[in-house]
Amino acid sequence: MLLTRQELNNHPHVHELLVHSEDLIGAIIKHPSRPYNSAHMVTQLIKGVYVREVRTMASEENGSHFGASSANMQQLEEFSIEETTQTMKSNAPGLWGLLGILLSEDERLGSNEDVVMSDAGEVVDDYYWDQVEAIELEGFINALTSEGDTVALKRDIHTNRRAAICNIKKVVILSIMMQSMNQKSNALQSIIGIFLQSMHTPQNVVDTLARIGILISTDAIHAAVKSMSAESQNAMQELGQSLLASYAYDNFDVDLKSHLPVVEKSNDSLKHLTSGLMFPLRHGITIDDLKCSEELWKQSALNTQAIEQDLPPCRTWKDLLSIHSESEVTQNLSTSWSPFSSACATFTCHKHSLTPNFCCVTD
Repeated sequence: MLLTRQELNNHPHVHELLVHSEDLIGAIIKHPSRPYNSAHMVTQLIKGVYVREVRTMASEENGSHFGASSANMQQLEEFSIEETTQTMKSNAPGLWGLLGILLSEDERLGSNEDVVMSDAGEVVDDYYWDQVEAIELEGFINALTSEGDTVALKRDIHTNRRAAICNIKKVVILSIMMQSMNQKSNALQSIIGIFLQSMHTPQNVVDTLARIGILISTDAIHAAVKSMSAESQNAMQELGQSLLASYAYDNFDVDLKSHLPVVEKSNDSLKHLTSGLMFPLRHGITIDDLKCSEELWKQSALNTQAIEQDLPPCRTWKDLLSIHSESEVTQNLSTSWSPFSSACATFTCHKHSLTPNFCCVTD
């Protein structure tokens, strides 16, 4: 009655009960004369708390919704497993702590019957982390475990590593729960799905992980890729229309070998393709800085409408010799060198093979 009457909320006994509520509930459950269903009743109450926590995390206000049909690059760039970890920890502290206990995150909370990592397990753990050392996960582990001190990291390296992996597992488990509660709460599943799509993961693997709840469906992945492709196309169009872009093209060959070669098409596997890249002009470049194109076109020999007086004089290789005057350091060097003499020397050694090249130089 003390806890149900609002006028007694500030009563000293009510405050005392609330402060020691954990000890009180534990004593009731462990009491030999407790009702048979007392533990079940407590479990039902805790279930309600956990359900509310998952529902809160799965809400749109929590930022866990990832619309595949309207996906954009900003969502990918802003996604952070570290921020997701902190968000889940703050919105679902009870469930987050429970998962930590079930995953043996804190071995001190377990009993003597709990499975503790053995020496052999530590050796296997060391071998695993040595294999992935090249991925540079130190910063990622530090962010998840809030351990930025190098000395502390070296001292508790095994604990920190297990804590990082445990946090990742808890994020995945809670993400599966959130998607089960609300199908639109699929941020982690979408990110992993897009990543596996970019890595050309086999279709049956993607379908299996989608059924488990780790990925979104294949159709949703394709919709997200299509949406981001359209966004990229629009961004490229805007960049091109701004006239503040540079273009680069490259020719390359691809040998598309068939799994089942056919005699009639045995020589058609080599494809000649051209790739194009767009580079935005940075460092404060404006359109006014690029208004030299008209002046260059007036003086271009390729311009059929150019005025003869505007065209610059024709230059030859001899003009290269006068670009830099000889300095005092190079006065002792021979002044008789020229591309012509070099070509002659080459021509003398390879008279029969370089005659066409020699003609091009002299012309």
